[in-house]
Amino acid sequence: MQLDIERLFGPGTSGRVFDLSHRLTPAMPVYGPHPPYSIAMYRRHGDPHPAPRAGKSSFANEQIVTSTHVATHIDALGHFSRDGLVHGGCPADQIETTNGLTTLDAAAIPPMIVRAHLLDVAGHRGVDNLGPAEPITGDELAQVAGAADVDIRPGDVVLIRTGWARFWDEPVRFNNAGAGWPGPDDSAAHWLIEHQVLAAGSDTPAFECIPSPGDSVHALLLVDTGIHIIENLDLEELAAAGARSVTFVALPLPIAGATGSPLRPLAIA
Repeated sequence: MQLDIERLFGPGTSGRVFDLSHRLTPAMPVYGPHPPYSIAMYRRHGDPHPAPRAGKSSFANEQIVTSTHVATHIDALGHFSRDGLVHGGCPADQIETTNGLTTLDAAAIPPMIVRAHLLDVAGHRGVDNLGPAEPITGDELAQVAGAADVDIRPGDVVLIRTGWARFWDEPVRFNNAGAGWPGPDDSAAHWLIEHQVLAAGSDTPAFECIPSPGDSVHALLLVDTGIHIIENLDLEELAAAGARSVTFVALPLPIAGATGSPLRPLAIA
């Protein structure tokens, strides 16, 4: 992705912009528990219009039906509960309505213009991608961070690469029904919590290791600690460029009531 860095940040500055998102298409992989994505033309160019339009102009629009948990997206804190309670100790059924959540929703997720750090676990192991159900421990994240010489501070974002994005164009393999996904285990979640990150993301549909070898990572981060989770990132180009610490820009859609939001995150390195 091309961006005029000098125009934005002043003469003498430089940088490369990486788009970390996947395109939304009807053919993309969608994790089973979420509603499928569809798009259809609602109005076509040339369709009758109640009032004539000047210059024989016309317009088109579409209707999209989707979950907020498809393609690259971020989880709102109300997306998960533990023992019937959401983040802050409120009973989940007290914030659920037919129009969505009354609090802890996507509209409450802050815009993110922060530092982020790529922890390339697959690269550190010397493999193209981790295998199904392979856990990433807290000790391994510490080793990868140390090898990359990154300084993770409170309020930063951590991006964990497993290499799973390589299968995005193979929906059956990407969804990997029944076999699970690689990702952080509960010790890795505690490592992220200790570093007080704002959010953590990865390139799989579930972020955490599935099947889970221990406590729920989603519950540890979203419910217990209030750390947002980003899923289905495309970290391949960023990793290939050797980037490690970057400026991270991500603007969730302020969808009132939603348990998550589509996301188009950018990394400037």
